[in-house]
Amino acid sequence: MYQQYFQLMRQSIAARFGDQHVSREDAAAIPYASLGYRVNGGPQVLLVLASDTGGELLWTAKSHVVILTQAGRIIRTVGLPHDVAGVTPQGGHVLPPLAQALRGPVSSMRFADFPDAGAYGVALACVAATAGPQTITILGTAIQTIRVDEKCTSDKLRWSFVDNYWIDPQSGLVWRSVQHIHPRGETVETEIFRPPG
Repeated sequence: MYQQYFQLMRQSIAARFGDQHVSREDAAAIPYASLGYRVNGGPQVLLVLASDTGGELLWTAKSHVVILTQAGRIIRTVGLPHDVAGVTPQGGHVLPPLAQALRGPVSSMRFADFPDAGAYGVALACVAATAGPQTITILGTAIQTIRVDEKCTSDKLRWSFVDNYWIDPQSGLVWRSVQHIHPRGETVETEIFRPPG
């Protein structure tokens, strides 16, 4: 166990000094569900799954970065230069799964909190739709996916963006994503190395 955490820390520190990808060997050395993330195109860092609470997956590392996801969407971050403190759906406990967009466009409304911008309860109107099949490569393995693009707009902040998700058409798993998590330009890319379960 200590060896795996040492490797995770070594990779995390090394990633700070260049545009580095997590290697297949480093990812394979962690026997837990894991993902790689990068902020604003920076170096890729590995996170491990710490908990699964009702479909909310908490990914973390010793670097004190925490990313909370729900069905592939980032709903909270801690430890990034600009964090999103929470994303909640209008009129429900969970956002519609992105896999629903494989059957046709899906509209949703959500509210987001950005404490460092002094913006709370920011309404985001979003529409997710397929952009077609794409083969992606993660750790040298080709994966057949369907890309879903989700366009969101906030009138309050005059902010609009398009998030991209690469989804397994059979399981609905989001293998890769590019998500805009903050109006100050924070973009987080994720890719699953070892799926949960």
